[in-house]
Amino acid sequence: MERESYYFLLLLIGLAVCIGVFWFQFNNDVSTFMIVNATEVEEGGSFKGALMDSYGQGVANKTITYHKPGYQMGTLVDTTTDENGEFFIEDAQYLEDAGKDNYYGDFTYAGDGKYKGCTYGRNITVIPN
Repeated sequence: MERESYYFLLLLIGLAVCIGVFWFQFNNDVSTFMIVNATEVEEGGSFKGALMDSYGQGVANKTITYHKPGYQMGTLVDTTTDENGEFFIEDAQYLEDAGKDNYYGDFTYAGDGKYKGCTYGRNITVIPN
């Protein structure tokens, strides 16, 4: 074999390795993060959030668990992201007896085989009408 053929073969092997590494990184243990478009919401109002991957793409059809206003320990509720990775919380509840616990918070995605889990660390306070 000529010297150029060896270089070409090495170049093809290097290219195959690079493609394999990038494919693996894109399809396994991809980091995620959440964003929410509000810090306060009026009673009866709505707000939305999004689950995004580390490449800035929405992560569709994933379960988000969050705390909603409630008595004592509150209530955990699930919602699912749409095809764009967005989730919507409508008809925000304000409970007179809940006091300082009138907020939506602890938005958590548990993760799966492809995506790592994440938590949104801020609360969305409900303002009474």
